Amino acid sequence: MKLLIRNELMKMKRLKMVYVILVLSFLPYFINTGGMMLMAGGMDAEKYYFFVFNQYAILFPTLVFIFAGFFFYTEFQNKTTLNWISYPYHNFSLLLSKVLACSILLMATSFLNHALHTLTIGSLFDIGFGGLITRFLTSMLFSGLTILIVPLAALLAFSTRNILSVVIAGVASIFVTTILLGADFGIVFPFSFIYRFSIQYFDASMGYENQDLVLGGCAILAGYLLVSLFGLYRYSKMTRMST
Repeated sequence: MKLLIRNELMKMKRLKMVYVILVLSFLPYFINTGGMMLMAGGMDAEKYYFFVFNQYAILFPTLVFIFAGFFFYTEFQNKTTLNWISYPYHNFSLLLSKVLACSILLMATSFLNHALHTLTIGSLFDIGFGGLITRFLTSMLFSGLTILIVPLAALLAFSTRNILSVVIAGVASIFVTTILLGADFGIVFPFSFIYRFSIQYFDASMGYENQDLVLGGCAILAGYLLVSLFGLYRYSKMTRMST
């Protein structure tokens, strides 16, 4: 599996989309940091963190969905799925290695993003080491949970074999997240739940008051992950994965 993951990461180095995702993921940081520097009255640490987090939380799930879908769609675009049946590995191992490689890259991008954001807060505001760690871990928790949706994006790309459908789903997630964010039944939509579940460690008032909602949201999120992986496994059992 390590060899497969390393090979997939090498493939990514040749994809221009990787660098596009990297640049776009930093937009919330650059926009809000630049805006804060230009503000005459300045900005406090809480508002600065929240503004960056909030915009990142809306943008990042879309980037995850589009990038993961595009990465898997390239297998059809390049017709490399035709060669998979000749590899000395199970098809599901090949699919899983792509999921893991995509997740590793996105997590590394998130780490750089949140580390830079945290260092900026530490250099501009006196909030203590504990406050910095809380903000960094809150952001990393959001990113880590969001990346669990990579298998779902992969399944959509393989089932539709159409990158446009993945892009539409990614963009639509912005509007669905915004609509459901304040409602308790928003736990049915992964990105709405992940947002509130994560941000509660920074601001408890924005989380869920009912513990049953948290457990229900976690169960639904796990369901998305398991169903997606099962769908990919069923797809990998096909005799020929071709266009």
